[in-house]
Amino acid sequence: MAETFIPEGKLDTSAAVGFHAALLAHVGQDIVIDLHKVTQIGALCCQLFLAAARTARSSHAGFSVINVTDPVLVQLASMGLTPETLAEGKT
Repeated sequence: MAETFIPEGKLDTSAAVGFHAALLAHVGQDIVIDLHKVTQIGALCCQLFLAAARTARSSHAGFSVINVTDPVLVQLASMGLTPETLAEGKT
């Protein structure tokens, strides 16, 4: 069964440490990141997503990003990313 994370508010530099720790605690497990409560996302947290997705792939675990809000979609696009690229660990 996948572990679902539902972060809230801003995924910025101040949120990165806690988010990173939560992801590390679930290495090797299927992970779902539900972004319906996220209002902003920063580059550092995007890098965490990419690294977590790559780690999941290398351990044959699933990693997905769901329910991305429109403001977050715009922010991702400005960085050349999509929810799919985050989930695939590709830039």
